[in-house]
Amino acid sequence: MKRKILAITGIRSEYDILYPVLDAIQNHPNLDLELVVCGAHLSPWHGHTIDYIKKDGFKICDKVEYLLSGNLGTARAKGMGILIMGLVQTVERVKPDFLLVVGDREEPLAAAIVSNYLKIPLAHIAGGDAAMNNADDPIRHAVSKIAHIHFTICDEHKERLIKMGEEPFRVINTGTPALDRIRRTPQLSKKELFKMLDFEVDNEEPFIIVLQHPLSSEVDDAYNQMKTTMEAVNDLGIKTVVIYPNTDPGSYDIIKAIEEYRDLPNIKICKNLERLEFINLMRHASCMVGNSSCGLVEAPFLGLPVINVGNRQKGRLNAGNVIFVPHDKEIIKKHIKQLVFNNKFREHIVNNTNKYLYGDGFAGEKIAKVLYQINIDNELLIKKNAY
Repeated sequence: MKRKILAITGIRSEYDILYPVLDAIQNHPNLDLELVVCGAHLSPWHGHTIDYIKKDGFKICDKVEYLLSGNLGTARAKGMGILIMGLVQTVERVKPDFLLVVGDREEPLAAAIVSNYLKIPLAHIAGGDAAMNNADDPIRHAVSKIAHIHFTICDEHKERLIKMGEEPFRVINTGTPALDRIRRTPQLSKKELFKMLDFEVDNEEPFIIVLQHPLSSEVDDAYNQMKTTMEAVNDLGIKTVVIYPNTDPGSYDIIKAIEEYRDLPNIKICKNLERLEFINLMRHASCMVGNSSCGLVEAPFLGLPVINVGNRQKGRLNAGNVIFVPHDKEIIKKHIKQLVFNNKFREHIVNNTNKYLYGDGFAGEKIAKVLYQINIDNELLIKKNAY
């Protein structure tokens, strides 16, 4: 009898990580897959990205609209309550063998709570990571203490989970599935890419990517922080692709700052990008600026240098491609110029980057294999500390 896997996804960035696992599960002869789609996927403001999931051909068994319109943590907390109620009904109806989640947002924590009370094993991807100064960090660890099986993205995270008391048999380092999709994404020429983006960039002309999210401990500063980054890239006049932030509190302030630069010829603003476009932007860019986790986890695989602005991502493992800088316009400009125009400096960063710190690009198949083979018994379901 086939095992049924119920995956929960709430935002495009997390879905892109999850996609190779979903694809591997769907192609496994002894696994069935269904999805709960929720959060930003259902929001026109964030690109209504459920359309991408439908295009990918996965079976959506339920949609849960929990994203409340607001710029504060209260909206996020209340929304998670709505999500838990929706998930309970879905899980009771679908009766999965496993719940599957990734990361550190509302969806994994809501699924963990439902999993615990309904006695359905939870598989969690990317546990054991650590990021300072952000509400997501304790959420990730809370999910880990409930999850029944962990698929970590590097050995250090595996070791951290075991030190947290997780039994070693539960913790498997597969690498991040995000690299699977990079490996499988077709290459576009620079000309093809910017024709798709409707942005004029010459073949030999450098460009940078800006992707910056709010930090929960610095929400009140989100607008000014984004304004500083935008002023830096605008002062330099380098062609820049700016991508909208996630849905965390403070995101509206970041969007407000971004939109003030909407009509400038050197800046292209994108609410959302197809994976084909985003991966090829990373392949061709001189550097990425902001504070996205993809700068630490995915960019090394492509040899892309990153300027991480501010405190978001501090404390996380650095493959060697990331330069941490404060919210200071002149310092941001200095490092962009070094990475764009100083070939020797850029080559030094690239040559000293561990491209395979977070895996080899074959995580999806590894995770699907474990979900099929692992015994669902009391040893799995009844958790205890290893110490």
